[in-house]
Amino acid sequence: MTDMSRQVLLVLNAGSSGMKFSLYAAVADGGSRPRCYGQGVFELTPERSSLVFRRTGSASLDQQQWPRGAASSRQGTLLNLMQWIEQHNDWHICAAAHRVVHGGVRADAVCRVDPQLMAEMEALTPLAPLHQGQCLLPISYLLDEHPDLPQFACFDTAFHQTLDPEEYTYGLPRALTEQGVRRYGFHGLSYEYIASVLPDCDEQAAQGRTIVAHLGNGASLCAMERGVSRATTMGFSTLDGLLMGTRPGRLDPGVLLYLMRERGLSLKALEHLLYHECGLLGVSGGIGSDMRVLASSPAPEARQAIALFVHSVVREIGTMAAALGGLDALVLTAGIGEHAIGVRNAILEGCRWLGLQPMPADAREGPVRLSRPESAVSAWVIPTDENLMMARHALRALRESD
Repeated sequence: MTDMSRQVLLVLNAGSSGMKFSLYAAVADGGSRPRCYGQGVFELTPERSSLVFRRTGSASLDQQQWPRGAASSRQGTLLNLMQWIEQHNDWHICAAAHRVVHGGVRADAVCRVDPQLMAEMEALTPLAPLHQGQCLLPISYLLDEHPDLPQFACFDTAFHQTLDPEEYTYGLPRALTEQGVRRYGFHGLSYEYIASVLPDCDEQAAQGRTIVAHLGNGASLCAMERGVSRATTMGFSTLDGLLMGTRPGRLDPGVLLYLMRERGLSLKALEHLLYHECGLLGVSGGIGSDMRVLASSPAPEARQAIALFVHSVVREIGTMAAALGGLDALVLTAGIGEHAIGVRNAILEGCRWLGLQPMPADAREGPVRLSRPESAVSAWVIPTDENLMMARHALRALRESD
């Protein structure tokens, strides 16, 4: 019989070159947060696959590498990961939770995976071609290799199902809207987490009008009223809104028509351009899509890319503030929001017109207040935790299904 104290929930957040994962105790220990045993990253390179895992409360890292060879596929990656978890740690995986970028109009943040749900998620792949397939690969692998393992899909779009029709409807023929061509919004698990912890930082902000800026390689804003999504910058796809690492953000559709008609770009070439060659990478002339690389570069193109990113964020903050009819708080989160201090400070300066009086802080660990006590708009940096949000959802669903 399996020792219940060693049963763990595996939380997977899959990307194009690897995946992040976390391990949580499947049995509640009486605390308000599920116990996290540690977090890791599994990456693929042309030469090898590698795992790095940090146990909670430990400064040391567990590391292992495998030559690519026969394990060069995503299936090989999952096989190595599952074997490492159970063989090297004496843990038994009792369930898995997955971040799924697109859930369509589904309002439930978590659903147990079955063949019908799998088919529905696969049908949404054209709406998120860069992400959806990567999210579903680990689910497919576990369905094939561990068919009795309960799996839960946690949807990034669910948090935004509270948008009013005026926010999710485009100026297109009604028939297209009814066929699903509408604004969905993404990064919902991150926004849901911030909404859950904001009362601990700023009760007034939690009960009022707050803009949360999820600023990473993918970036978006969410306008929340009393913790509920009312507007967001990402729309039908993950291309819209803010300038991002390799995606352009807000773009005149006429540009796309021009590129296809006058420059002869095929649909495939245009898709690759928009998802992989634009944003910070494109504006910087290829210097990089990583804000850390750009910040360390003396090239004027790098400076311009950073300035355009800041301008994009500040401009869209204005749009979100208008949607809310005012603003009580601004929260910055994710990789750039939490760690790119120069970019963060520039965004705060750009928001003075809203009544925000910045009080820049060099601290990299949040939550940290970034505004003066007398500021009409409070500002915070709060680290996000999508995996914890997924663990909460999945463990609750697992208990309810027993």
